[in-house]
Amino acid sequence: MERKPVVVVLHGPSGVGKDSVIDRLREKTGIHRALSSTSRAPRPNEAEGVSYYFLSAAEFEEKIHAGEFAEYARVYNDWKGVEKREILPYLDQGIDVIIRTDVQGARTWRERLEGAVFIFLTAESRDVLRARLIERNTEDGHALATRMEELEKELEDMPNNDYVVINHDARLDEAVCEIELIIERERANPNRTLPHLVA
Repeated sequence: MERKPVVVVLHGPSGVGKDSVIDRLREKTGIHRALSSTSRAPRPNEAEGVSYYFLSAAEFEEKIHAGEFAEYARVYNDWKGVEKREILPYLDQGIDVIIRTDVQGARTWRERLEGAVFIFLTAESRDVLRARLIERNTEDGHALATRMEELEKELEDMPNNDYVVINHDARLDEAVCEIELIIERERANPNRTLPHLVA
């Protein structure tokens, strides 16, 4: 029987631990992370080809016009998106793919990618989410205030997903194991549509 790969779209509020969950999931399962491209400048702890593909705004817009993106959007005044080369060759080989995005990106993926599994990653409470954003200390005061304002809008998207997973403080492996089980369940689902981009 031909293997039907799973595409997981993982998203949720800023600071919820998406990168930590994906890194551990990749260690355990070998799932391919579809790396995003962005026009914003790298943060001190980020590296090209590891955290993102960092492009100038002009380079990003050239790729848009060339039709190279599967999904893209303007986020906090910067471009962010995923190129087709990060998804399609892996699906052709039967390899599972995970896409890390934000809530705005998830809305676009629902229109662009049929057969994907949408997982909303969150924390135990709003208070924990707010505390994580502050502790992360990667935004200046204005950017942090903007993200705080967006938090409620992001949480409103929770019911629009196939699954909700809670990433409890100091219990990362629980969240990772839950997502592993979701992938196994979806892989075994005979009624699931093979993931594909909508033209």
